[in-house]
Amino acid sequence: MTQIDIEGMSVSELERLRDAVNQRLLEMRYSNRHTLPELLRMLDDLKGALDDQGKEWRSLERWQWMDGQIRFWLNPTDQVRYQSGWYTIDELMLWARNRGPVLVPEEEEDIEEEPWTEVDGVRIRWLPDGTMEQM
Repeated sequence: MTQIDIEGMSVSELERLRDAVNQRLLEMRYSNRHTLPELLRMLDDLKGALDDQGKEWRSLERWQWMDGQIRFWLNPTDQVRYQSGWYTIDELMLWARNRGPVLVPEEEEDIEEEPWTEVDGVRIRWLPDGTMEQM
């Protein structure tokens, strides 16, 4: 067993430790298929972990059988960073780790556009399907 001196830890270090412990406990308790009552208990535990991390939502209560599994409706408060939708308990657990489909994908900033061509004073760019876009 690892000894951890929590007395010498800063607030941010303690919060990271708390989050890691919450996530690990969720993983250890809840791996494999589960019954609805188990999933609902897992959801309650997960809500506590998400709340500890400051993640807020308007809705995370409704559930539905979809695509062969139970999914939960998430309507997060911060929709700039998180997407609403129907998620499995595993996908919601990924959200607790700042991963997975709940996160809004980051836009690619380094996408290089095709150069514009000027023809008779009109700027155009050839599109892959062979059509022409004028600007």
